[in-house]
Amino acid sequence: MRSLFAFVVGACAPVFAQQAPKVVTMDPPHQAEVDAKTTTRLVVVFDQAMDQNGFSFCGGGPAFPKTKGGATWQDAKTVVLEIELEPDHQYSLSLNCPAASNFRSKNGVALAPVPWSFTTLPTKLRPAAQQKKRNQQALQVLMKTLAERYSYYDLRVADWKQLEKEHGKAVLAAKTDRGFAQAAANMLQPTGDLHLYLRFGEQTFGTGSRAVDSLFRRQLLEQYVRVAPAGPQALAGRTADGIGYLMVGTWTKEVDPEVIGGAITELADTKAMIIDARPNCGGDETLAQQVAAWFVTGTKTYAKNRYRERAGKDGFGAVLERTITGHGDNRHYDKPIAVLTSRYVMSSNESFVMMLQQADDCVLVGQPTFGSSGNPKPFELGNDVTVFVPSWQDLRLDGTVIEGEGIQPDEFVPCTGSDLQSRDPILEKALELLRAKVKGAK
Repeated sequence: MRSLFAFVVGACAPVFAQQAPKVVTMDPPHQAEVDAKTTTRLVVVFDQAMDQNGFSFCGGGPAFPKTKGGATWQDAKTVVLEIELEPDHQYSLSLNCPAASNFRSKNGVALAPVPWSFTTLPTKLRPAAQQKKRNQQALQVLMKTLAERYSYYDLRVADWKQLEKEHGKAVLAAKTDRGFAQAAANMLQPTGDLHLYLRFGEQTFGTGSRAVDSLFRRQLLEQYVRVAPAGPQALAGRTADGIGYLMVGTWTKEVDPEVIGGAITELADTKAMIIDARPNCGGDETLAQQVAAWFVTGTKTYAKNRYRERAGKDGFGAVLERTITGHGDNRHYDKPIAVLTSRYVMSSNESFVMMLQQADDCVLVGQPTFGSSGNPKPFELGNDVTVFVPSWQDLRLDGTVIEGEGIQPDEFVPCTGSDLQSRDPILEKALELLRAKVKGAK
């Protein structure tokens, strides 16, 4: 990663009583379309006097603007960075980042990282009237598609007409199709939906974001259990008193269900097992099924779903069931399991948690999952922009919607990131419950 930053001169003691600085304006504005020829500098204005000994413009690669010298402080609140931009290009950087946080107030308080992205216009633009008509047609298709196909249309936004009224002018004013995609994504930000997004070429424009602590710390595991890799993105091991441990970090092609299955086989002699779902935010549900099938007997329904087929609150098809079938006696772990959860768990990994709930003896330990599942489908808008729209509602076995609520643990464990400095309260609670269960079974 390439970053432009200057280290603050002198020691800085932590300051907690002072208010952190905030950005008042950025020029060019975040997510704007700009002219490469006339945009020759980045200008940031803060809400308070800053320490002028340091700055941190973070980023790297082709997306980081070419700079012409270092940044300079115009006054105590204003910093300027001379740049040289290319036409028809996407740029992204951030003010401060985990590797460098030298934008600080005069009192030494660091600015929280602020993302900053913008695009430059191509050298040749469509006539303004033609582009506006193109934007109008695409916006009409977008709003119609959402009404007819967006599974959470009635959940995420209270008044769609008002949303279009507030943001439609900016969408229609876009000077390019890429600008339309960005403006439309901005309009849809109130949905906060991680599975609703637009795509133009190779660029993706999201309508939702999240900053969630997984409440998982790899470095703390060795205090409780000795683990080893079980293929890429997975760990397996056991405690000194014979409690097994399994963690799968993602449900993508990086994981190998057969290798994970081999690790489960090696743990067959353990008294119980912890399955740590905390650092996994989803992927391919069929991969999750292959692992969960080790813990289920027979065929069990673990979730339901329904697809939106037309506009209106009653515009859904029949409720469908999703089932999981166990591998059979020779590939079955039949001891008690404890599944560790946190708000980081979402999408297909929430399905994994629901699969494991169908085991004969399972307890969920930790915190509620995130509550986000969409099964997005692509729809062309007629202007080289594609919108990906969540097509289903993921349902619990009782028919209630998971979206925005998540799955509640059986044993809630109060825990924040600050609690994970030297111990893992969620893992400790799971071990406590399993040890009591194993002892009581003797």
